Amino acid sequence: MNFEGRTNLVKKYSKDPAKLIAGFGIVRALRGAGLLRQGAIGYVVLVVPEDYRTDEYEAAAFTVLGAKRDDWVEQAVSVRLANPPFKKGSSNGRISIYDTKGLDVLIARDVDEVPRDVLFAATAVLRLDPPTPAHVNAARRVCGRSPLSPGAATIISRKSQGQLLAAVLKPDLAEDRIDQIDEIVRVDPIGPSLFDLPGYDAIKDWAADIAKDVIRWKQKGLAWNFVARGAIISGVPGTGKTHFASALANALGLRLVTATVGGWQATGALDDMLAAMRRTFAEAAEAKGALLFIDEIDSIGMRNARPTGYHGDQYWQTVVNEALFLLNRPGDGVLVVGATNFPDWIDPALKRAGRLESHFVLPLPDKTTRAQILGHHTDGIFPFESLEQIAEDLDGKTGADIEQLVRDALRKARNEGRELCLQDLKAQLPEKLFYTPEQQLRIAVHEAGHALVSLALGHSTGAMIEIKDSFDPSGDGFIGGKVTYDLKEDYFPTETSLRTRIAVSFAGMAAEKAVFGDRSIGGGGAMGTDVELATTLARRMVGSYGLGRIPMFLGTARDLKDKPLSDSLEAEVAQLLEEEWERTLSLVFEQQEQLLDLAKHVVVHRSLKIDRDGTPKAA
Repeated sequence: MNFEGRTNLVKKYSKDPAKLIAGFGIVRALRGAGLLRQGAIGYVVLVVPEDYRTDEYEAAAFTVLGAKRDDWVEQAVSVRLANPPFKKGSSNGRISIYDTKGLDVLIARDVDEVPRDVLFAATAVLRLDPPTPAHVNAARRVCGRSPLSPGAATIISRKSQGQLLAAVLKPDLAEDRIDQIDEIVRVDPIGPSLFDLPGYDAIKDWAADIAKDVIRWKQKGLAWNFVARGAIISGVPGTGKTHFASALANALGLRLVTATVGGWQATGALDDMLAAMRRTFAEAAEAKGALLFIDEIDSIGMRNARPTGYHGDQYWQTVVNEALFLLNRPGDGVLVVGATNFPDWIDPALKRAGRLESHFVLPLPDKTTRAQILGHHTDGIFPFESLEQIAEDLDGKTGADIEQLVRDALRKARNEGRELCLQDLKAQLPEKLFYTPEQQLRIAVHEAGHALVSLALGHSTGAMIEIKDSFDPSGDGFIGGKVTYDLKEDYFPTETSLRTRIAVSFAGMAAEKAVFGDRSIGGGGAMGTDVELATTLARRMVGSYGLGRIPMFLGTARDLKDKPLSDSLEAEVAQLLEEEWERTLSLVFEQQEQLLDLAKHVVVHRSLKIDRDGTPKAA
């Protein structure tokens, strides 16, 4: 190795203080290790200061060695990153012991990203210190700025890389206002805190614990690696995932950094996407306390359990591997939250401990929460009981839907030059259509069938049946009724218990068949319906769980969603479904009288609770 030292740095980087300061740190470390001499043998591993970027240190290392970037091609001087950004057509991937021939300097963000054999073979492994006060003032002089006092330069040297560079570049940095540099990273909450919002009950305990740990971390009383690493938030569109991220950041006192996987993908080819991912994580790390919110995280993809030969396999393998690497080292003070509508589409490795280790489902708000959301957006000016009455007619609506309802009501009041009143909210309620008495009875029979079969087969110990007398025709579907079960524990499903789940799914349609002689379409036609759940479970039993006539594994439960089974196995699935359909029909015909009696009670009371003995109790 032939180290040229400090002179070349000043000449080349007089207008690039980031690389200049990086070079100062490299020269200082090499001099301290006695490596600034001609003919040094082997390569040196340089670990950049915590939360500093590697790009500037890579460029500065070439200059310190007296080389030009073009020398990389000729292999005259070899400087490289331990984990370089992926570039299409380049073989320069993560470092291995087989890549060290001719290597002079290896730049790493963390010593853990360098393989042990590469570390062992190195002449030296040097952890670079952050810039010194002398480096700060030297950089200011080279950039044509006046130097600072020793005290002020010491304060600046302890700041983040971004703050330090801003201080070096600022021409008129007033030393008596040096604390203004902290304004760069100061968090100004925009909007409410999570703890001030209605709903999110399942997440608030988790968030409260993290909030305490963030305070300890900021006070230097807790290392960041002891704080929860990340979480996944899932739910149907409109349940408030993005709003949650902003409110959580405010509650924790962290800067909010947002990204979408779609945005990363839109930057271009694979190497562009990976570079965009790294820039996002670097931005979060530089904030010294940030909530990194990644929307559409399921779009990162999932690696196949076995090679398929498809040309896109390598693409997704590379993307997921990069995501895993970034999640392993997101940076000090970085909490990562991923949002998705499809949690099952996320690679399992992303959800392991130390990465996105917690998972919270944001359900549609219940009546009480809907009333609380109304109260929140109307600043609490109306009695809660009045808002509950309005919330009764907003079943199935998301938090975003309710917020829009209030905005529309406020607009109407403003246009009429008056304050908001309850009637304005009621005027925005969706128009309802009413079920006929015959339709209500059919809905009640359907739901009663589910409940009775569930109890008869030991699937549950109790069930709550609820039906409605009206529906919103503008909604995605007419939700006429539902059953909520007191389920028996089934942590170790068997063939029998899985067949029971299929039977319970079929029970609503079977009840309609028994009572009316025909069936409605209410049990099928969409994902998540009774027929879809039964069919999906049967296909998994045959093709994934090994519970078919001959035990076999054709793929994971997710894999079977996207590819057909062979004709013989599909026939076996059909046979399994037929057997459970016939069994369920037999059960409901035996209980036809009880079924009809229970359905009539449900029509009268709208909601009923039944226990194992089948006795109805008004809820």
